[in-house]
Amino acid sequence: MRPADMAAIAEAMKNALGERPHDLLACVEHDLERRGYALPGARKEEPERCARCGGLNHDRDHELSSDAVCRCGGRMRRLRGYLDAVDPGRRMTLGAFDASESTVTAALKAACGIVSGERGRGMLLMGPPGRGKTHLMVGLGRELLGRERDAGYYNVVRLVSRVQDTYGEHSGVGDTRRAIVESVASHEVVLLDDLGKEHASTNVESIVYELFDALYAARVTLVIATNVPAARGEGYGGPTLSERYDEAVRSRLRAMCERFVVKGEDRRQAAWEW
Repeated sequence: MRPADMAAIAEAMKNALGERPHDLLACVEHDLERRGYALPGARKEEPERCARCGGLNHDRDHELSSDAVCRCGGRMRRLRGYLDAVDPGRRMTLGAFDASESTVTAALKAACGIVSGERGRGMLLMGPPGRGKTHLMVGLGRELLGRERDAGYYNVVRLVSRVQDTYGEHSGVGDTRRAIVESVASHEVVLLDDLGKEHASTNVESIVYELFDALYAARVTLVIATNVPAARGEGYGGPTLSERYDEAVRSRLRAMCERFVVKGEDRRQAAWEW
């Protein structure tokens, strides 16, 4: 044994004895490991795990949504943070949702079915801005997280931008297009807001297809809000759903979601008229 090794062991023993440990061997092993040595057969400490879900209490990056991440801790806090970014006052709850209009009542009933677990099929919420689609989705997300069910809320425009940011040479390690898509598809329930607001281009169409293909393959419960109608009507001159997305995307949408067309007055406009 080299003198340097002997000196390291002697110093570790000295430190251990000075602390009067209950487990002398464990203390020596820990000190040697800190110095870069490892005894044959040395015991290794198991990583701290959550007693409820078995996931690691600490992980390098919760943003990767790894299966190792504790769903009761960091992951759940992050998912609530997504909702708080949209609704910092936490006013968008299902209990505060105005469902006096009949089409909105039907959508609320379906959302409550998702919360209770009685409904597995998703929802495609369609209608002009300000009809309560975002409120319903955020409230649904809060209810699900409150019951410790995994629900992720994403704005499609920002999600597409996040994927495009990975193309640069300075993108973060692990931040790949596929990693982001798989992270979104890892939830039990996925809430996608403002579908159709993303910039139309060949690259974006490819991202949207990959996203919906992953969601379909993962068999998530999908809830989507969009201002893009199925058919062109009075006062709308933009592209319809069939003009905006190809059949591959629309086919997956039809399989995963039931369509709900919500009507009524613009609630945002009414909120500013005081």
